[in-house]
Amino acid sequence: MTSEWPIYSPATAERISGLIQAGTVFDYSGGGSVLELEQAFSDRHEGRLALTFNSGTSALFAGFAALGLEPGDEVIVPNLTFLSTVSPLLWLGATPILCDTTQKETGMSPAAVERAITDRTRAIVVTHVFGFPVNMPRIMRLARSRGLPVVADCSHAHASTIDGRPVGVFGDIAVFSLGARKMVSGGHGGVLLTDDPAWRDSALLVGHFKPRARTVTSVAVLRAQAEYGLGGNLRMSPLSAALALDHLAQLDDLAAAKLANIALIDEALAGRLLPVPVLPGTANRTHFDLVYGLPGDVPAVHRDQVVRGLVAAGLPVRAPATRPLNRVLRAVAASPVHERGILWRRLAEHAAGAAADDGLPHSTDLHDRLISFPAAFLHGGNRAYAEQLAASIGHADWAALWG
Repeated sequence: MTSEWPIYSPATAERISGLIQAGTVFDYSGGGSVLELEQAFSDRHEGRLALTFNSGTSALFAGFAALGLEPGDEVIVPNLTFLSTVSPLLWLGATPILCDTTQKETGMSPAAVERAITDRTRAIVVTHVFGFPVNMPRIMRLARSRGLPVVADCSHAHASTIDGRPVGVFGDIAVFSLGARKMVSGGHGGVLLTDDPAWRDSALLVGHFKPRARTVTSVAVLRAQAEYGLGGNLRMSPLSAALALDHLAQLDDLAAAKLANIALIDEALAGRLLPVPVLPGTANRTHFDLVYGLPGDVPAVHRDQVVRGLVAAGLPVRAPATRPLNRVLRAVAASPVHERGILWRRLAEHAAGAAADDGLPHSTDLHDRLISFPAAFLHGGNRAYAEQLAASIGHADWAALWG
């Protein structure tokens, strides 16, 4: 039987059962499997301070709040990312500034970031979209020269590396989602990493006030706020932590097995679809979404037709689910919006000013040229499925697809 990720070991199923039987299904103090997961993330990321949350979005919100972002602050964000990368900025009243990429970079162009910086810029957010690392060394140098913090959304890139180091060691704050079909999944969950104790403690006060903040807050000026913090209950469940620990403990093996299966798909698609460019010194070892590009002589407007042809041939493909944000926002602006409340108004106001595609030509064209294959079925336990998919690719009438 072909299984879809996530799957868990029998030992973890037994551990979850034990937690349930013991009634250990919540955690206010940051102990047990929650603390174990934070320590494991810290160990994997060169000793960075780690803090868990109930989702990657909550971790981003806490990180942005820790940076002190306020209404009117501009924050540069990639156009090709999930809405939850930027929605916490709207909650805080900050203004996301969408940034384009180039034909050779999937996530974010450092040159485009530099052009987007103004006197109102207060931070830069990057996303390692689909698992492809962004040029973090160059972006960090640029940010340092302008005195700007960098937040890295690593939710698609748990096993990916830059110069042999995990992507989570780059950025002043790095955030991982541990939800749904991520390579490290607790069903729900998120982790924030930083080297700055004040930012860690500020994020702690956003989501972990009272029991945990009383004992963990290390910065004296923040310790007095430990009793109440911001009153946010954004804590991770011990059950989610135990599930995520299963994947994190075997992450390198999971990545290697998945890459071995993907190699079969790479070989089958050679000469048919193009691999996505990978920056020198980086490695996509995660492939949250397995994407390939149309040949250069096939117009982007033909992508959906090609997808329909491949589906008709029995191949489980689609357009990437992660869409350019300018299009997501334009869709919001064109739809009836519930305007009661400040959060709805902020979303509607920002959506009204979303750029057209010609203002963000590379990220929109990149998306329109990509075809997504079922990454969630290409984990190591599905070698037979990968072999069958590769064979089906070889049997498809590709000449007919190009018309």
